[in-house]
Amino acid sequence: MLVIIWLFWLSFVYFILVFVLSRFVIPHLGNGVDLLPEKIPVEMEKAIDELKARAKTKEEFLNVAYQFLGKKNRSGRLNTIVKFNYLFKSLADIWRIDGYIPCTQSNYLLRIFLCRSGFFQNDEIRKKYSFLNFVLHQYLEVKINGQWLAVEVGEASRGLPIGQRQKLFAM
Repeated sequence: MLVIIWLFWLSFVYFILVFVLSRFVIPHLGNGVDLLPEKIPVEMEKAIDELKARAKTKEEFLNVAYQFLGKKNRSGRLNTIVKFNYLFKSLADIWRIDGYIPCTQSNYLLRIFLCRSGFFQNDEIRKKYSFLNFVLHQYLEVKINGQWLAVEVGEASRGLPIGQRQKLFAM
């Protein structure tokens, strides 16, 4: 009986930490709309301009940005725990990283790309959450032609297309 009580309390504490407190501590994880930075790295601005030149519509820009950022960065199952400090890196530091970055950071990069392109407004992008591998996972929904499409830019390198997402305890 003591083991059951211990497991209950441990589960309760984990739930509070992951689903409540983390939203106040980890940048870009809360429910509010992320503010866009006034200044971004010059290389990022150049990349956005190059992608804008290849796209004529919102949907085209979303696709090229998804592919570009998906090749540059990826999510990582256990890296979220092992590289916990990446959650707190600055935009300039995250931009310099090729490889793993947390879902919150990759989504923030995509939001910047979409809004800076001029094709999207910040209110056409919203954060969504699911529970994956015992951690809170964030993905975006982007409004295209009146429909909200799931976008998991960190999973682009694994072949997950726009409009689909990883599913397990979605919120």
